[in-house]
Amino acid sequence: MITDQFVKDEFVSEILRRDIGIIYKTQEEVANRYFKEHTGTLRDFLSRRAFSLQESNGKFTLYIGVLSYLRFLDMQYRINYAGLNSKRAKKQRAKYAVYNRVVWGVLYNETFPDIQAGFTNEVRAAWRKKMEDALSNHILPTDNQ
Repeated sequence: MITDQFVKDEFVSEILRRDIGIIYKTQEEVANRYFKEHTGTLRDFLSRRAFSLQESNGKFTLYIGVLSYLRFLDMQYRINYAGLNSKRAKKQRAKYAVYNRVVWGVLYNETFPDIQAGFTNEVRAAWRKKMEDALSNHILPTDNQ
């Protein structure tokens, strides 16, 4: 039997898996386009897209391995180019964002809104079904609970 909790868990799991893929894909594109290859460790790590998603009682835990220097690449390229502090220089440096901008951008702009909108739509659909059942059976929704 498929329960509402199972449907919600699958929904959240699917969104998390999709968005982790987006994060890795974006990081890989930035690394391939803007960073020179020295040892290949960064590209190998990003191409593996390794993560672990665990669910327990409706709570999800996502484990992602992160290279220790990956977060510092953003900071390295925040230094001004030859002392330039113009909008153009800032825009150029923004292209090198490989961690914070990507991770938080996906979480705040895609993951959280999709989960909230999905749960809202699920609640609406469940309430509508409950009301339709009540009307077809001439029973108030609070009577059968």
